[in-house]
Amino acid sequence: MRSYMEENKPDIYPMILFPTFEVRDIEASVDWYTRILNFSLIFGMKDDQHGTRLAHVRRLKHQDILLVARTDSMPDDPAGMGRGVTITCAFADEPGDHISALDAFAARIAHAGAVILEGPMDRPWNTRDVVVRDPDGYRLAFTTPDFARMRDFGSTL
Repeated sequence: MRSYMEENKPDIYPMILFPTFEVRDIEASVDWYTRILNFSLIFGMKDDQHGTRLAHVRRLKHQDILLVARTDSMPDDPAGMGRGVTITCAFADEPGDHISALDAFAARIAHAGAVILEGPMDRPWNTRDVVVRDPDGYRLAFTTPDFARMRDFGSTL
């Protein structure tokens, strides 16, 4: 597992929100997040007995996820891993009309094998979203404002 930290000097900052996902196969999850969704591996931790135990991945600033290898000692979640959890990420880190870029992103990740659950679709709250499911069932929504359709929230609610 190649570390982004070894090649770059990533911005390390206090995490306002830092989701932790228990995953069945951490190497496969890191590959999926980096190859399919274009996250970067910021840090990985290994031990001699079990291999990689955790990985910190990031797409854009403040879009960090900690992937932790599931072990037999972890309690089972009766709802199933990832069920009912959606992490929403801003599609771009700068203002602008990103609708066509979001649509192209959705087409690229679908072609690469991502499971797209919804979208790209226009939402009543003036965004365009695509929702994907990772290999462990966690949902990630990528969203961008749709300035062309922007209207008063009072008229949509």
